[in-house]
Amino acid sequence: MFTIGYITSSVFPPGMEYKNEISLADIINIAATAIVTLSAAWYITKKLNEARYAKELAIDDLKEIEDNIASIVRTAQTPIEAGTHPDILPSIHQLHGLLKRLERTCQINGKSVPVENIMNRFYCFYGCATNFGDESFNSSLIITTGDDLIVAVRETMLRINKL
Repeated sequence: MFTIGYITSSVFPPGMEYKNEISLADIINIAATAIVTLSAAWYITKKLNEARYAKELAIDDLKEIEDNIASIVRTAQTPIEAGTHPDILPSIHQLHGLLKRLERTCQINGKSVPVENIMNRFYCFYGCATNFGDESFNSSLIITTGDDLIVAVRETMLRINKL
């Protein structure tokens, strides 16, 4: 310890003094630094919370959309008697409403959430799931396009988390 004290004493000039008083400039400097630091911390925390809340809204919508798609795919996997599944059409329309809500939510948040890929996959899925006119019920095509739509939803969730 003595060596450290001796070495540091040679670094400082011999006329160094210590005054046991605080000036007004010191108080203003400390107060201004504290106010700026607290304001910056509050602003950053507020922006992070707003961004996280916007992400959670979009991800919650995507989870609900994924559950709806999975429900439609499960319905398509069950054997049919009359040639069509009467439960698919209301579920498809509900899914379309959920996707429109997701689009509006993403526009409100101002985030560039890519929902075009989901919508394009949905239109393919919609065409397969509602095309009962001339063709018979094609459950394997509905399952395949539904799985593709679920993958697109999951990709979008990952992109949202990276924003």
